[in-house]
Amino acid sequence: MEVITQSIVIGLTEHAPLILAAIGFALLYRLTGLINVAYSETITLGAYFGMWLNTTYGLNFYAILLPTALMAGALSVATYVGLFRPAKRRNVGVLEMIIISFGLSIFLRHGLQFVFGYPERFYDVPPPDTVMVIGVGVTSFRLVALGSVAALAMLLYVFIQRSSLGLKIRALASDEDLAQVSGIRPLAVTVLIWFIAGAAGGLAGAFYGVGSSVSPLLGWRQFLLILMVSLVGGTWGLAGVIVVGLGTSVALAGMALQFDQALYAQLVLILAFVVVLKVRGTRLTETAKV
Repeated sequence: MEVITQSIVIGLTEHAPLILAAIGFALLYRLTGLINVAYSETITLGAYFGMWLNTTYGLNFYAILLPTALMAGALSVATYVGLFRPAKRRNVGVLEMIIISFGLSIFLRHGLQFVFGYPERFYDVPPPDTVMVIGVGVTSFRLVALGSVAALAMLLYVFIQRSSLGLKIRALASDEDLAQVSGIRPLAVTVLIWFIAGAAGGLAGAFYGVGSSVSPLLGWRQFLLILMVSLVGGTWGLAGVIVVGLGTSVALAGMALQFDQALYAQLVLILAFVVVLKVRGTRLTETAKV
């Protein structure tokens, strides 16, 4: 029983950003059919944007969230307008698009290393207090971060599922031709989706970074799990992504406690996801709609 409660509390508080990042990735994947490897760098850049604002201008962590989201979203749109959209207009296939995104990921990662260096960087935040939750010690900062991530994830979910703009996004993802006939402007909606996905990834990166440290490989280390959560949970929409993300977070913490090694936990989960995808027969889409 103690292991279960520890897994739930630690999983939800430490891995909450996984859900936010997976929502952003799932939005892009559902619209485009593209496995955008460079999304990992959006997460990393969000961590660096937040750290830079925090340490350079002395802003507290919560004051840097909005500008971090705006910068990450703007960068995401820039990659779409400057790279992915022109490639698609030249009828580049989905496999080639994945290769392009991989190249962009490498470029951005080495660019970060050039600007910030390879050593780990840290946010300048005051030492947090420890709060006991169901007998498990958790820092007050992680609890507040969990609440913030939960609120942001639910806002995204409500926006996509309940708002008029969200309806347009879902219509475009389902059938682009029908959406155009209905008066929806594909370019404007697509740009909006890339912005929202980038903002979600950037915020996830900021929460990842402040919870540990910031390095050029931060997003890359999380990308495979984000991909698997999005593919498995995305079948049931954003609600499925959130539920699978929650389960993954708790399972990660539980297996890390059992194996005493987080890497083993990630490997076991990834293998489990692969089995699920194999059984369900999930396939990559043949063409992207970027």
